[in-house]
Amino acid sequence: MKKILFALFAILGFTACDTNEPAIEEKLNLSADKSEIIANGEDIVTFTVKGMDGAVLEDATIHFADTNEALEGMTFKTKYAGEYSFYAKRGTAKSETYTVVAKEVNDNPDGPDGPDGPDGPDGPDGPDGPNPTPDTLTLSVDKQTITADGVAVATFSTALNGEAVEATIYNAHDDSALQGNTFSTTEAGTYTFYAKYNDLVSESVSVTAEAVVVEEEKPITIEASAYSLKANGVDTISLLVIQDGANVTSKATIYVNGGAMNGNKFSTTTPGTYTIYATKGSVKSNEISIEAEAVETGTTIVFAEGVTLTSGWYDVNKKGQGDNGDINMCWAAASANMIQWFQDRYVAAGNTLPASAVSGPGTKTYSNFGPYELALMEVYHSEWNNNKGGHPEEAIPWYFEGKLYGGEYASAGSQATPLTEGGYWKSIWSSVEPHIYRGYKHDLFSSQYPEMYTYCYNNYYLWGNGSSLEGKQRLAYFSNLVVESFERGMASLTIALSENIASLHHSVTIWGYEIDKATGLLTRLWITDSDDLTSEPKQQLLNEYKVSIGEGKSHIKLSGNTRYGNAWIVSLHPFSGYQK
Repeated sequence: MKKILFALFAILGFTACDTNEPAIEEKLNLSADKSEIIANGEDIVTFTVKGMDGAVLEDATIHFADTNEALEGMTFKTKYAGEYSFYAKRGTAKSETYTVVAKEVNDNPDGPDGPDGPDGPDGPDGPDGPNPTPDTLTLSVDKQTITADGVAVATFSTALNGEAVEATIYNAHDDSALQGNTFSTTEAGTYTFYAKYNDLVSESVSVTAEAVVVEEEKPITIEASAYSLKANGVDTISLLVIQDGANVTSKATIYVNGGAMNGNKFSTTTPGTYTIYATKGSVKSNEISIEAEAVETGTTIVFAEGVTLTSGWYDVNKKGQGDNGDINMCWAAASANMIQWFQDRYVAAGNTLPASAVSGPGTKTYSNFGPYELALMEVYHSEWNNNKGGHPEEAIPWYFEGKLYGGEYASAGSQATPLTEGGYWKSIWSSVEPHIYRGYKHDLFSSQYPEMYTYCYNNYYLWGNGSSLEGKQRLAYFSNLVVESFERGMASLTIALSENIASLHHSVTIWGYEIDKATGLLTRLWITDSDDLTSEPKQQLLNEYKVSIGEGKSHIKLSGNTRYGNAWIVSLHPFSGYQK
């Protein structure tokens, strides 16, 4: 069986999001005033970037070659010896790398600290020279008054004899060291700080944190444009939140049957009575009821549990066009979307997430970019090597259990692997696992991971050219797998941006589908895509794709008004939900 799967990935490759990027035509030349410095935190190398015409490019940026982190300005200094490689970047153009060697302070016999330098025995600092001037460490702060709201920040600076240094800053109240050079608090008062650098201690500076004045929130009410609608996924009701006569809908959060909505438009495919209310700050509105009436049509629309066209779904987007080292991390974005959905359902069932679980929006700011839509994407970005493609069926169990399923694929050199052990739910997993839907096995793979809660159904062997199926038979096979997946949870999808499906693979998340009740064939899919937008800031979008297939051995085609226009289905990756 492993041989079959190995052949599968050899034929189809890994989900690496290798979409076509525009060609880089501009060439950059990176040079520096020297290639060696002393690792004393003061010796500086200055870079220069020139274009093809020899002109100096002031708007270029310098980046570490190993981390892609940008320097602040065009200079570099360090206290740590070693080799450092850099490249220049301007727009999409990049230079060749330039290496700077930082030597130990005592590695330079002719330097200021060497036996032959000015600080040697006969130098100005030696025993026969004049007495040195005492060093002075100074501490300054950009704001002496901040608001005690946990957001406002006072930023400290330290200097040795007038030259900036990285000293440790302490809170004089308990002599605790700050993490970095900033201070914020939620407790009002006056705080005193001092700095230490080697054996030097600075004079103290004070920062006053003023109490936050909170005005009492006025009552809010919620209104609806109608109080009944058809449960067809199309009929929509607009919800309005009013406070003191003003429309505050954009500042409020609206809840439907206890779940937060995206926006203020309500629609559903499930008949029943829906209880709706809103919150703004600590204030809760009145409750209203909306009746969704059953309809009989030629198709059925099904969304994952807790998901509608307007709420319950997630859409993690890459930064820029993969400029944050996440060009190949579509699999991580899809995994983050699905895990957050699972955690939402777990909480909706009356449970509390384990303390180690990661949930909610991202908070980490990256060079040139703000946080990801979900903090889970930050976990994969920092705890997996993010220069290769991968699969949710390895990424998801790693997060929950700290395990890598998938045999040889889990350690294959051509796909992403974790840098840490994961296991964010490991402490309670034995009690959670019995409540996870099972049954992901098919007669063609009857002995392959029958108890797993996430898996990969591959096009080639199940409904593609490796099978005997043709035309609508292929779509019927795939449709049955999608329906089965959503009966137990949801799924992600690997698509190809080429009709031959052997390359340009990309991972997306399926949130719902439409199926023709007479034929059992899928007609539409609702998908979120980490690559559907190319410019920042990016919006969270739920894209609608039409599902179709041609004659003979045509691959299943997705078409819609998206960045790609058309895509073809490669594999389905179901993910089980939580049973109450």
